[in-house]
Amino acid sequence: MINRRSFLTAGAAAVFLTACSSAVEESRSGGTGEPGGTLVIGSLSDLNPASIFSQSLTSMTIGGLVFDTLVRLDPDTLEPTPRVATSWAVSDDGLQVTLDLRDDVTFHSGRPLTSEDVAYAFANLAKDAAGSQLQAAAKTITAVDTSDAHVAVLTLAHPLVNLNDLLEFTLLTDSESEAELLSGEKFIGTGPFVFDSWQRGQQSNWKRNENYWGDAALLDGVTVRVVPDSSALLSSVRSGQTNAVIGVSAQDARPFSGDQFTVEHEDVYDVAYYVGVNVNDPALADKRIRQAISYAVDRTRIVDEVLGGIGIASSAPWPESSPAYDASARDFYSRDLEKARQLLAEAGGPPAAPLLLSYGTGVAPARTIAAIIENNLAEIGFTVTLDPREQAAFSPFLGSGQHQLWINPHGFAQLNPSTLATGAAPFKPAKNLSGYTSPQYTDIVDRLWSHADPDSDAAKASYTEFSDLLLDEQFVIDLAVTTNTNIYTAGTAGITWNRYKNLILDTATVG
Repeated sequence: MINRRSFLTAGAAAVFLTACSSAVEESRSGGTGEPGGTLVIGSLSDLNPASIFSQSLTSMTIGGLVFDTLVRLDPDTLEPTPRVATSWAVSDDGLQVTLDLRDDVTFHSGRPLTSEDVAYAFANLAKDAAGSQLQAAAKTITAVDTSDAHVAVLTLAHPLVNLNDLLEFTLLTDSESEAELLSGEKFIGTGPFVFDSWQRGQQSNWKRNENYWGDAALLDGVTVRVVPDSSALLSSVRSGQTNAVIGVSAQDARPFSGDQFTVEHEDVYDVAYYVGVNVNDPALADKRIRQAISYAVDRTRIVDEVLGGIGIASSAPWPESSPAYDASARDFYSRDLEKARQLLAEAGGPPAAPLLLSYGTGVAPARTIAAIIENNLAEIGFTVTLDPREQAAFSPFLGSGQHQLWINPHGFAQLNPSTLATGAAPFKPAKNLSGYTSPQYTDIVDRLWSHADPDSDAAKASYTEFSDLLLDEQFVIDLAVTTNTNIYTAGTAGITWNRYKNLILDTATVG
């Protein structure tokens, strides 16, 4: 959380940004690429303007090209560092946040950014249509004082323990071209790249913003090329049609070695694979059934055989960097077939009819994970029917009420725990994917995110209380926490990322 009564001066911000730029230029991705050129990124999905605020990997990668944010979280400490906001302070009661803004930031249209644009950005994120997993946090802002063009003063309904997350993930979009953004005609922001062109279903093109308020990007441009098949995506980087493919499995990346490629595992562990459970299905309504499934699954095998040994087997959603991480929660459902059978016997035995285990075909590890789960459950008497679905149809299916069990990854666990609890689709108290609801759960989440200090004893107690309920109810059966693996062609360098794996390409180069 931002320290009370603390300000980071504009001078200090400049020093920080200079130091940060120097460090980033010695990037994690290695290589000695030269400035200039166009970086071609392979993507399984196309740009979808209507979901630009949804924090999907594609939308936020593009969002990071064209839009700025108020702060950027330090990758090691998760403390906010300056971007468009140069300094900030939070009142002692946690109900007022004062943001000092740069006075040299302009939109790609030439219009200066002001505090009115910050107010618009928060209001936009709070809309249902935005589909943001930070919507609940944005809705806590009840007013924004914009009387000073370069100071935004936020009034909150209650202290917001995940305020830092909100400040980083709020994209500063242009209020004057909202309709054109949603239709895909214009993408006007203040970021280091400007929109060039979009061939739907094929690729989007972005060129360097020569009037950027910060250091100009080293690349001439970025192309995000759609390669809608996992095998073809890997082939694209092998053949040189793309310079980078993002978010592949560590297992798929193993054949890429030698001087021609760099394989990089991001240090952001927020890809958590899980089995979702529709608790409104009669066959799965008894939590003992769900607990039995959790005891039966072989998490260690999933990490070793599917995820290439990258990550941790865990029955809780938290990576080791999370303040909610606890080894006992991680190992709570270590594989125990005897315990699983005992719980099933207490619940009257496994369901008589086969259970449907669904997964999206666009998530490469899901098929193999589903096969392992099918075998694991057969060992305790379940019959499982695997149900692969095209990725575009998978999310609507999870809202249909016809789903029973499914495999999917979730994110946000690497941020403040309340960001996952209040916004991530599998967990949020209202309308989560499992249909799970209870007054106790809602109360726990309400208390979880209303602390002013995320490191306080009260906040940590709330994290434990939240984890304990998840472990007991098992409407989300977490399996493993891993990260993105990226593959780059030789000479591609300077690619970094934020705490949600979204690419930062300000200092990227391509050979």
